[in-house]
Amino acid sequence: MFTQFRRWLVAALVALLTLLIGQWFDAGVLPDAVRRASTTFDPGPLFYLTPVAHLLTAAGVVALAVAAWRSRSLFVGVGYAVVGGFLVFLPALVWAFATSVNGAPTVAPEPIADTLGQWYTTLATGVTGAVFTLAGAMLLSGLAVIGSVLRTQRRSATAALPAAVQAPQSEPA
Repeated sequence: MFTQFRRWLVAALVALLTLLIGQWFDAGVLPDAVRRASTTFDPGPLFYLTPVAHLLTAAGVVALAVAAWRSRSLFVGVGYAVVGGFLVFLPALVWAFATSVNGAPTVAPEPIADTLGQWYTTLATGVTGAVFTLAGAMLLSGLAVIGSVLRTQRRSATAALPAAVQAPQSEPA
């Protein structure tokens, strides 16, 4: 039981740290380098920071996939799928439910619409969109883990069935 809890904790920490590092680099470090390059006309930092951003995003995708897969947990799979799906579809949610069109009220209540808008504004400030890429990786990893766990449970249930069928009961004479 403790091992399973530790796997859940590791998967949750990997997801949190990956998203935080991706957002920090994409929305903090890269825009600062763009501002510096636009004022000094020296694009040097952008030439090495942009590939680093792409490598960090790819490493985050791999880290998320490995952490989800090693957890072997339906709980982690569902958590990754829900959080990743929410973040992936956040732009669509904002435009569908939290945006006023031609002065009409938003579909979502005002506090929810404001919160969705603030989250989207915070996450969309990145240069490469790393958080949305990492969220897509979370969604796909979560779905893969859910499928794997359910398939394993089905296999173990069908493997136990023939064992019970193989032991014929003796009939009374």
